[in-house]
Amino acid sequence: MKEIMAIIRPKNYFATKKALIDASFNAASVREVLGRGRQRVVYDTAAGDEAREIVGIEFVAKELMDIYARDEDVQAIVDIIMEVNHQGCPGDGKIFVLPADNAIRLHTGEQGDDVLV
Repeated sequence: MKEIMAIIRPKNYFATKKALIDASFNAASVREVLGRGRQRVVYDTAAGDEAREIVGIEFVAKELMDIYARDEDVQAIVDIIMEVNHQGCPGDGKIFVLPADNAIRLHTGEQGDDVLV
């Protein structure tokens, strides 16, 4: 079992959600987050072709999707997220895949991959 954390642009959230649901990956937790990577935020402070000015280090709004999946489903989920969100630009987002040792369904006491179904 793995945890897939996908940090994506907010404008891509609904397309990502639809693509995952269409592929029968329905379960995810989502929250709005603020953050930044190495890229500095650049604001246009002058009109036309004049120089741009970098104004501080700003946090950018993103969506964080947490998905717990069986090991055999991880690559398919990552591929879907990449397909929808990869534009080849800084700020497209990041995907982290982490081990998840166990899961327990509170209602029934089921454990492991059975909780994910």
